[in-house]
Order: sequence, then structure tokens, then C-alpha cells
Amino acid sequence: MDNKRYFSIGEVSRLKNVTIKALRYYHNIGLLIPAYTNPENGYRYYTRTYEQWI
Repeated sequence: MDNKRYFSIGEVSRLKNVTIKALRYYHNIGLLIPAYTNPENGYRYYTRTYEQWI
């Protein structure tokens, strides 16, 4: 990860009132791709650019 501010999937869920399940679905269909996915644990991280899509 670089020095950008990353938001966890839970933080995005709370900030945008979207379920985590929906965010995972959006990723699976290619609608909303996380800025970074940790290769060790699969956790998804988003930057503020996600806001334009939700």
C-alpha cells in the first residue's frame, strides 16, 4: 500500500450505508473494484474515488 488514505470495506459500508455483501457483489461483477486487495488475507481497501460510484 502507498500513502493514500484507504478505507476498509466496513468503513465504506458505514459511510455510504451500503451493505458489505453488496460491496463484495459489486466487486465480483466488476462494478466497483477496490484500490487495493491485501494478498495475504484478501481484505479489500478503497480510496475516496469509490465515492463517485456509490
